[in-house]
Amino acid sequence: MDKMKWVGVLALATALAACGGGDDDQAAPSPGPGTDPTVPAPTPTPQPEVQPQVLLEQSFAGLSALPAGWSLPANNRGTVSVADGELVIDGRAHSSLMTAVMLPARLEALSNYRIDVVFTFAQPNNSSRWGSVMYRAGPANAAIPHEPYYQFAIRQAATAANGTEFALRRNNGWNVQGTKAFRENIDPGKTYTATVVVHGRRVRQYLDNVLTHDMTLDEAMAAGGIGLQTTGLVMRVRSVKVTEQLQPLPEIGKLVAVQETGTQAAMAPTLVQAMAANTDLAASGASNVLYAVDAGLNLHAANGEGLGALAQYLASPGRATIPVLRIADAATVGALAAAQDRLDLGDVTLLSADVELLASARRALPAVRTAVDFTQRTSLGNTPQDILEVVGATNRAKAKIAVLPAAMIQRATVAHLQRLLITVWAQADAATPAEAANVLTTGVHGVLAADTRAFAQVLRALPAGTLLRKPLVTGHRGMPSTEDENTLEGARAAAAAGADAIENDIYRTTDGHLVVMHDATVDRTTNGSGSIEAMTLAQVQALQTKTRGRQVPTLRAFFQEFKGRPITHFVELKSANADIVPLLQQELDALGVRDQVVAISFDGNQLTRMGTTLPEVTVGYLNSAAGGSDPLVDLRNILSVTQQYSATFNPSYANLSAAAMEAGKHRGITFWPWTINDQAAFYRFYSQGTHGLTTDYAWWAQDFPVAIASAASASAPVGQAFGMAITLTTQAGVSYAATSNVAAVIDGSAPHSVAADGTLRFTGPGTAVVMPGYRHAMGDGTYSYVVVAPPVNVTVQ
Repeated sequence: MDKMKWVGVLALATALAACGGGDDDQAAPSPGPGTDPTVPAPTPTPQPEVQPQVLLEQSFAGLSALPAGWSLPANNRGTVSVADGELVIDGRAHSSLMTAVMLPARLEALSNYRIDVVFTFAQPNNSSRWGSVMYRAGPANAAIPHEPYYQFAIRQAATAANGTEFALRRNNGWNVQGTKAFRENIDPGKTYTATVVVHGRRVRQYLDNVLTHDMTLDEAMAAGGIGLQTTGLVMRVRSVKVTEQLQPLPEIGKLVAVQETGTQAAMAPTLVQAMAANTDLAASGASNVLYAVDAGLNLHAANGEGLGALAQYLASPGRATIPVLRIADAATVGALAAAQDRLDLGDVTLLSADVELLASARRALPAVRTAVDFTQRTSLGNTPQDILEVVGATNRAKAKIAVLPAAMIQRATVAHLQRLLITVWAQADAATPAEAANVLTTGVHGVLAADTRAFAQVLRALPAGTLLRKPLVTGHRGMPSTEDENTLEGARAAAAAGADAIENDIYRTTDGHLVVMHDATVDRTTNGSGSIEAMTLAQVQALQTKTRGRQVPTLRAFFQEFKGRPITHFVELKSANADIVPLLQQELDALGVRDQVVAISFDGNQLTRMGTTLPEVTVGYLNSAAGGSDPLVDLRNILSVTQQYSATFNPSYANLSAAAMEAGKHRGITFWPWTINDQAAFYRFYSQGTHGLTTDYAWWAQDFPVAIASAASASAPVGQAFGMAITLTTQAGVSYAATSNVAAVIDGSAPHSVAADGTLRFTGPGTAVVMPGYRHAMGDGTYSYVVVAPPVNVTVQ
């Protein structure tokens, strides 16, 4: 399916789930009651109809200056004028800094309104330049004038994947929380209508009556002003109308605030409880619950026992779990799709061993998440071919979650899958806490069990800040802090410092080779000039980097350099050239490195091409969709931008919160923030258990202990601080002897106490099952984390 059709289906599913009807081309709602499906109909009892007040209605015919009360921000880069019956916002003076005009300040006190702007664009500096409608804007005397604000941005190339945007401007930075293509580019010979309907915490954005974004707003921005602005083009406005919005917008599909295990570990695995009659969910510690669902939308236990209707479960008051629904056939998918107009399916995961069934479910229900069940594939082991089979099938299913069989629940296999951006759940049952701990220390993202209580018991015992899974360190363009960027020498330096992945940007030469360079031109980093995609390979390789005289490498050279090593290539599709993806396919096939490659991009069109040409390869969407004060609102926006590409979330780090990551982990979302060049922020994200950190300074983590080993048994005297001999291994692969300085007692009879600093003391004799640990302080000690070993049997005397 092409990108526009796919995104259209996503908007359709969102609209249906949210409002019980309509389609992707539904018209913008009227400000009050009526026949539009997005507005509740009047009650049967005749009532005097309250007409919405027109707050402002402005055309520009006959005017030669701005209307009374309209104002210009002091930092405008371009000009604003009135000419030939139109408001002319000329932002050509700068292609990224704005030129704006604000409507009368009296609108700043309002919360609920509808804005209709009739406009067109002319003379863009380039096709990606945009004009926008600003709303919920701060006053002119704000610390940064009129910030924060939301905007509905429309690019001249509106058919691009990010042709329209829902974006938040805050602290001089953008958080683009929603993107969507429109059916045509903006034609200077035509006029269009941009509509924003905002009420309370809800907003809908429309272009020519086509719903483009259906979003939730930050509750901290409850009111605010209205404006228009542009960058890099002329926005010609015929009229602006602002109308009171009396009716609330329908609730968007809600994300569940789930129950947690009570663990103090960072980004601890989510627990998925297989449901049966009388399951004690509170004791389970589970945030997800597993049911089988049939074509009648009835729920069942694994043994076939009936557990009620899906609708009843979803509507349960106070529900604090996410449903994972095992599906068996196309009839069930069809029933779920048919029910999306009456059931809230926006926070559901579908599970199956059938890859094509899951892919069809994602087409029919684009908002749902999917997980592939590999537990019946008894032939799977731990070879690179087995790992590739899991990765390929997971991505073809448009899923991110792979449920592994017991044979694959090994630390090395789990780590390899995680380096390829797969979310790993283990299906594992544990009769004892020790058995549960052995599964948890493999680093899995989640555990699916018939009884999750032993896993919850272990998780609750772990010291604060425990990392059961190592955050991955990605060398951004290699290691520019010590070597020239995007060079083999820089990549080697990052790998020597222990980087798990190397990120590089690629372009196509005129003779069909993929070369590594961040910018579209070679001017900044080399002794040459001009567009890199206007050069042959020979011309590119004749260049030298400015600082150290390094050669500009090919992507193939990177693949050859690290082939067979535990290094992942984060290949950023920087170029918009459509030939990039098939050329990448050729290189992967020629070098045999699919078990080391993921693709990332800001360009949704390139991610769509990846899904068509290389559907087995994991993709990550580079964006800035996080940044609100409510983690569940953030998470809804994250899902909105990642689900359309079946991508991981790769955001600018500044606005990513630990709360949003903790909420996202229960949905199989992984987080890969960039580019963390502030050392305190690097320590903070590492200690929070972020899945991967991209940085110019990969060497910051080279001495971090990431693995711990110990003897299988030990003895301990009563009353003394517990410590046992351990071996620590660092990010850079160096091993050394140490003594554990924290520990978790997960079972046993020996009485004990744990001090505030994590020191364990046994207060009486007996036996105990202990997970020895080591707390590592980073930098000045503000941030620290704990690594723990598998369980040890301790005799206390």
